[in-house]
Amino acid sequence: MAALGEDPLVLDAAMGTRLIARGLDPASDDPCLWCLDRPEEVARVHRLDALAGADALTTNTFGANRSWLSRFGRSDDAAAINREAAAIARAAAGPDRLVLGCIGPTAGSPEAERDQARALAAGGVDALILETNATSSPIGPRLSLLFAETGLPLIVTFALVADDAPLPPLGDGLDGVPVRAIGWNCVPPSRAVGLPGRIREPVGLPLVLQPSGPWVGAGPEIEPAPETIGRLLARGVRLFGGCCGTTDREVAALRGALGPRPPLRPPE
Repeated sequence: MAALGEDPLVLDAAMGTRLIARGLDPASDDPCLWCLDRPEEVARVHRLDALAGADALTTNTFGANRSWLSRFGRSDDAAAINREAAAIARAAAGPDRLVLGCIGPTAGSPEAERDQARALAAGGVDALILETNATSSPIGPRLSLLFAETGLPLIVTFALVADDAPLPPLGDGLDGVPVRAIGWNCVPPSRAVGLPGRIREPVGLPLVLQPSGPWVGAGPEIEPAPETIGRLLARGVRLFGGCCGTTDREVAALRGALGPRPPLRPPE
């Protein structure tokens, strides 16, 4: 596989909003629970993104930790959900796509997050992606802990609070911790495409961009994907995907803009 964070890669699109469109009620249910309760629906979403040209599929595990699942009375299912989510994604990915183990910001404790990471690693994911982090919270210690527990490469994305909010420093003590990329997710498309150009100081890592809602090739009001992607590549973005509200349509547009999928090799 193209080295994670080096060559441009197409990530997948949103899982939760597509499951809501298929009948999930977020008031009483959670997307990750469908890995056990309705796995065929989760697999369907993964297959759509794979067919659209994604290089990596992300596990349906944003809230799959004991703390978050306790509100649904399902905390004891956390480990099984993560392992099953990894298996579902791997089956859809086949031998030539990455599977990224998703960890959201809802764990509430290092122990709950560590347990989730262990279960994802046991399920066979290729890397961990920590999504929707707050720029105000130190993340370096979390990265060190998760790498120590799993030995897996790491990707980190932050939710944007202000237009000019810088990407936070990852912190000290990360020597030898394989952080492969850093960037943003869950950002409105109108703000997302300008973010890489606002970085005042180089972060020393490839950038990730996963806007919410249609943002490439979605209509005449949005610039055609090749021009948009070309500018983002020049500004250091290497991982492109979508967050809430995106579908395989965005994945296909990104694939068309970036060209054929690269030769594959396992991440290091």
